[in-house]
Amino acid sequence: MEAIGTLAGGIAHDFNNILAAIIGYAEIIKLKFDQPALQVYLEHILSSSYRAKDLVGQILTFSRASEQERNLST
Repeated sequence: MEAIGTLAGGIAHDFNNILAAIIGYAEIIKLKFDQPALQVYLEHILSSSYRAKDLVGQILTFSRASEQERNLST
C-alpha cells in the first residue's frame, strides 16, 4: 500500500504540472480572443481541466494518508 501511495503521489504531481499549463494557456487564449464559438470550446477545456485538478487533489490526499500510515507504523 505504501508503494502505491508513493507512486500515486508522484504521478499526481507530474499530472498537476501538465494541467497547470493547459489551464494557463486556455485562460490566456480566452482573454486574447473574443470569438463566441471559441469561448465555448475554451470553457469545455477549462471545466474538464478543473475536474481533473480535483481528481489530482483526491489522489494526493490518498497519497498523504498512505505516508501518514507509514509514519505511524515506524
